Amino acid sequence: MKFSSSWNCIWLFSFGFFILPGLLTSCGSGQELSVSDFKFDGPIGSEDAVIERLGKNIFKITLAHAPENPDWSNKLNFQITGHAKGNDLVLVVEGPPRYPMNEYFQSWSYDMENWNPVYWKAGGKVRSKYSRETDTLVLPVFRENQVWVGHQVPMSYDQVEDLIESIRSNRNVKIHTLGKSLGGRNLYRITISDPSGEIPESHRWGHYFINQHPGEHNAQWRIVGMIEWLLSEQGSHLRKHSICHFVIMMSPDGPQNGWYRNNAQGVDMNRSYCAEGADPAKQAHEPSVFQRDLERIMASETPVTTLWGNHTWGGIVEPLLYVAEDENNTASRWMEWRDILESIDRENLIKPLALRDRPGSGGTTWEYGPHLQFGITTILCEGAGALHTREQNEKSGSYLIESLDKFYSGTRR
Repeated sequence: MKFSSSWNCIWLFSFGFFILPGLLTSCGSGQELSVSDFKFDGPIGSEDAVIERLGKNIFKITLAHAPENPDWSNKLNFQITGHAKGNDLVLVVEGPPRYPMNEYFQSWSYDMENWNPVYWKAGGKVRSKYSRETDTLVLPVFRENQVWVGHQVPMSYDQVEDLIESIRSNRNVKIHTLGKSLGGRNLYRITISDPSGEIPESHRWGHYFINQHPGEHNAQWRIVGMIEWLLSEQGSHLRKHSICHFVIMMSPDGPQNGWYRNNAQGVDMNRSYCAEGADPAKQAHEPSVFQRDLERIMASETPVTTLWGNHTWGGIVEPLLYVAEDENNTASRWMEWRDILESIDRENLIKPLALRDRPGSGGTTWEYGPHLQFGITTILCEGAGALHTREQNEKSGSYLIESLDKFYSGTRR
């Protein structure tokens, strides 16, 4: 990525996170940016963020916190609505210390489809060496007037709806609208299976893929990659032998507000499962809706065989297994799946499968809770913080689901 000549002077004043007198200038050309050009409440946004001008094309942004959690930083998401062309941009960003804003990389785009990674000065590519409460982001000279900047490779709720509309008419697809989020957005589950296959639905394998944390966008693109592969010609065999369920975004209110892990109640979406059974009085709203729906699936003639909780943390994709041991399903047999995946993963986007210990949070996570409640094999699918493009994240999803196609041969009964 090519930076403007302002990079050297910005590096001088931003090192150590203080401003040296006389360096509040930028080398960008064109009409300079102003505070009014920044929008924090669009499809990707950051609730209650405050911006102030420090110099030409140099701004300080103070991020707010998640509802009910004053030490949980919101993520940096915004739109530049005009005057970006010909200007570079320097941001000095502050936020609460937990789940820091600079733990992962950022991306910028002219159209919210094609994203370019950009890295924090102290964090982003690696864990922050300096204070996680302050960091600097330097963006290049822009060629267009409107720009979006977001956390990881961003995904908005509107993009989820666009994807759903693009596949709704496919005969292999069923769209289930389960209810509304607290912010009034639809809660979706997508089911993909070939209705014309010779194998009865009651004899098909069942797989369930879900993303709990709304700010872990790389995991959401991983699920999109699974859907795209399954609906391609390559996925025809799996469509005939399985029923696959996808929840791309459990908390669809998150992206517009910059919420990383929570919903409007301030509850961590992956700490609100009830292994004893769904209970709206004990759970956050959206997890309760999805757990009741999962329980209906498990009570049907086509229950889920595996459940995959999709997240983002540092490194490449990392599958961690809670295996339900029986005569046909053992940890040693899952090592066969590990080998299949390794042969498919030509770009080394995914770590080898590892067994997962019982978590300290017990049955409240969406990986271990269903394992306890239903006795099924579940996979905590972490990582991808080191995958800096949409294409890499989608590719990792396609490799995962292709490996399931090769691993689950035959029928469930």
